[in-house]
Amino acid sequence: MELNGENLYRDPYPVYARLREEAPVAFFEGTHEYLVTRFEDCRAVGANDRAFGPSGSPDRPEARVMGMPNVLSMTGEDHRLLRLGIDENLTLEQVRGYVEALTRPVVDRCLAELAPRGSANLTADLFEPISVRCIGDVIGLTDTANETLVEWFHAMSAGLQNVGDDPAVWERLDRALAEIDAQLGALYERVVAKPDHTLMSHVVRGGLPDGEVRGFDEVLPTMKVIILGGLQEPGHAAANACAGLLLNPDQARVVADAPKEHALRAFDEGLRWIAPIGVTPRVTAEDVVVAGTDIPAGSSVAIVMASANRDPNRFENPDRFDMSRKRRPHLSFGFRPHFCSGHALSRAMGTIALEEVFLRLPNLRLDDSREVAAKGWRFRGVTDLPAVWDA
Repeated sequence: MELNGENLYRDPYPVYARLREEAPVAFFEGTHEYLVTRFEDCRAVGANDRAFGPSGSPDRPEARVMGMPNVLSMTGEDHRLLRLGIDENLTLEQVRGYVEALTRPVVDRCLAELAPRGSANLTADLFEPISVRCIGDVIGLTDTANETLVEWFHAMSAGLQNVGDDPAVWERLDRALAEIDAQLGALYERVVAKPDHTLMSHVVRGGLPDGEVRGFDEVLPTMKVIILGGLQEPGHAAANACAGLLLNPDQARVVADAPKEHALRAFDEGLRWIAPIGVTPRVTAEDVVVAGTDIPAGSSVAIVMASANRDPNRFENPDRFDMSRKRRPHLSFGFRPHFCSGHALSRAMGTIALEEVFLRLPNLRLDDSREVAAKGWRFRGVTDLPAVWDA
């Protein structure tokens, strides 16, 4: 299996399996970075902040899509203070206090409209709309249509994975970025004038002395990171988990019989099985050796969490979705100090969505007239989840 952008985008897992076996650290010309693919190597690189720092290069695709510096490219005290703002309302304790009121009404509305139809693409018709509406409201984009939010993260995700330099992908991205800049600009002005509990307001003021605010250009790249990861990750994680269940009807029946008991375990296995965010970038601060491979200082390194999560030395029968497997931590939420801020919210939202889907769509099963389809490698999700139920 050749290492190229097309193979990775279509289905990276056979590529990762071969890399883990033959070249666990491989240089990928398409993105000019070293791919680290074994679980223990990924964990070691992710834990070594001294040798593997955040990537702030203007030549990286992240810079083209989100701008620099952003929360993922920052380090030190500036990063710590910014994270104070981002994390303020995303701790497990805080999430438990509002996630039901945030998520359950959105899920109820979506399912009330969907249930009588008897069939749907559950990704596009259910899980993505739930995700973008809830996270859009958390950010402060309450008046932005679901369809617009979905288009934003699809355009940004495609830009990050545009190894072939397709001009149409860049044109789509630029249209989305222009809309994002305009809407975030208006939101910024609103929260500067009147602070509120939105994530934008927290990012503008977090970690600063009373009365001080960050400038719009300071927060814009970080807000684009939050839009890209936040809008799509909970929805695609839930869709991936639901796909795993429906592809294994015996496990789907277990969840259908007791959704509240099993939904979280199913959601977490979905995170391992298909990591929605498959790669996190780093740059070497010095010459290093990883798995016998020399990596010069200043090199881009990709920690491929999606590959690590399917390493057979870590997980038994790793290519199979199995929510009953022995629970071992996976790497889908990344590493400190850049561990995903939204992990608690994503898990809580995804669990609620899966609970309600299996409660309210009787005899939920795959529509065998179409194949389940997924795409992407830096970001990967089940894009077509054809399902039917007894309406």
